[in-house]
Amino acid sequence: MIKYIGMILIALSCTAGGFLFSNNIKTRLKQTESFIRLFDYIIKYIDIYKYPVEKIFADYAGADSDVGGFLDKLLKNGRVNGLYANPWEISLEECRNEGLVFFRDEEYKIIKEFGAKLGNGRADDQICHMNIYREKLHKFYEEEYAKEINQSKIYKISGGLLGIFLCVLMF
Repeated sequence: MIKYIGMILIALSCTAGGFLFSNNIKTRLKQTESFIRLFDYIIKYIDIYKYPVEKIFADYAGADSDVGGFLDKLLKNGRVNGLYANPWEISLEECRNEGLVFFRDEEYKIIKEFGAKLGNGRADDQICHMNIYREKLHKFYEEEYAKEINQSKIYKISGGLLGIFLCVLMF
């Protein structure tokens, strides 16, 4: 009887592991989509309305929760001795260290570079710079989406099959 309970626990844990890895992939894809929407929002409000960056972050903070607490960190890190400083890289690094965002190195680099010029210089220069990195991230997302969804399915299936295989070996 204990042997069967052990087999069931092994099968369930392997299946759960597969679903966990699959969920991490889907979370990363959702976060990438959210950052693309954030990029669009920032570009729009700098280009059309000429809003200051700090106001853009504050207005967008309640709109999208899939950016992993990033906007809260932007608002928190934005003021140094009462003056606004570009907190993009600091906030992104904090989110990564705390496990709030799940980006690959390529995505992380693109997102980090997007914010490098944010709030510095003329609006037209910022828009030009940000559009380049927005397009890079969007292109990367489109290229990786189908592969990632398939990999997510493979994790789910292989987790279940591994659990069943181990149960058969134990029997």
